[in-house]
Amino acid sequence: MKIHIIAVSGTATATLAAILRERGFKLSGSDTGFYPPMGEFVKKLGLRIHQGFSRENIDRSLPLDGVVVGNFVSSSNPEAERVIELGLDIFSVPEALYHFAMKKKRRIVVAGTHGKTTTSALVSTILHEAGWNPGFFIGGLPLNFPSSGRLGGEWFVAEGDEYETSFFDKGPKFLHLFPNYLILGPVEMDHYDIYETMDGIKRVFSLLVNLVPSSGLIVSHPSRINEEILARSRARSIILGREWALEEIQEKGGGMIIHVKTPKGKEEFFHPTYSTPLAVNFSLALPLLWEIGLKMEEIKRGFSRFSGVKRRMELLAEGEGIMFFTDFAHHPTSLRVNLQDLKKRFPGWKVIAVVEPASWSMRSGIFQKELPGALSPAETVILAPPPSRKVKKGRGLNREEVALKLQGLGRLAYAPRSWEEVFELLRRLREGKTVVVLFSNGNLEGKVEGIKSALSL
Repeated sequence: MKIHIIAVSGTATATLAAILRERGFKLSGSDTGFYPPMGEFVKKLGLRIHQGFSRENIDRSLPLDGVVVGNFVSSSNPEAERVIELGLDIFSVPEALYHFAMKKKRRIVVAGTHGKTTTSALVSTILHEAGWNPGFFIGGLPLNFPSSGRLGGEWFVAEGDEYETSFFDKGPKFLHLFPNYLILGPVEMDHYDIYETMDGIKRVFSLLVNLVPSSGLIVSHPSRINEEILARSRARSIILGREWALEEIQEKGGGMIIHVKTPKGKEEFFHPTYSTPLAVNFSLALPLLWEIGLKMEEIKRGFSRFSGVKRRMELLAEGEGIMFFTDFAHHPTSLRVNLQDLKKRFPGWKVIAVVEPASWSMRSGIFQKELPGALSPAETVILAPPPSRKVKKGRGLNREEVALKLQGLGRLAYAPRSWEEVFELLRRLREGKTVVVLFSNGNLEGKVEGIKSALSL
């Protein structure tokens, strides 16, 4: 088959491209920019690439068996318009993923507000280490694999996103994945540009759990909201905190031992990195992995070998008395937990959090009240300028107000007007043993290099 992908260097479209290449499809793709890491990843796949969008890109690619459209592509995109004019088969990313990679397999979908990418990568790694040869579709670059997607064998693990599907389908992406098994992490308010209320979010997650057949299984985080969502399900559910429960996380030599209650008794699991989010994600994955047939020793071995995901508390550089991490966190809950973890991992070190409010939800201001408390574990907070001041809803985040609230909590806090000011602040503020972490789910081009230079790394 011959497929063209519009906006091919996005995380989801690039991952799909890797899977379609594995199937032997002939591919072409277009985008306005090919930024790292996914832009570099796409270029290595060897498909025919077009810089920018134009009607001619479609005409030059003909004949085509279909066109895949990234979810941020609008109906006014010249390539989308040409596809409609010609009457070509058009697919959203999740439709193409299900149709060309998932539908004849045993499907594990990971959903929820937090931890989807890491948990998907973790499950895929443990299955791989056990010799199960899973296919997977992960919304980031897993460090245990050369690609964020592969076709695999009988089993397929997919990250299920609640964001809208495409310009011609405003429903959530995960409704196209039809899970046999579902891991449901904590569900909270997010994606304010799509969902105005918590009831709207609960409604779409209720639709998702209702897709899991009665022969399937759901493992869920133990929150009141999650339990309300599960009321719609016909499938058997395991809710953490009952027969299965994360009981304790112990630090050991920079790593951690996780104590988990299971129906067979208590089990201990070791990982060489201390991370509360990873422990929580693993505790959700564990019951499902056990139920589908893995042995406990296989799970322990695979977990200990899990290397993480790019841009998830990733160490980018280190020097004498200085460490620089980046993380994808863009929700107050994730920001708080990650900063608390850094304080535990590096006792006696000063933590500087550089926060770029890149997501629609962060820029909208809906987390205005929660951010000061979430960022308070850091001694110093730099609220960087957003990539765009445009917001779909809300009055917009007032960075200066967040900084003032943090100062009232005894923290150093700044709201600079430019990234050059961010770099200058880091040059001035670095002293003694310091951990710097950049939180952003946006494009990092130029920002990482500027921070490294400011820190003399």
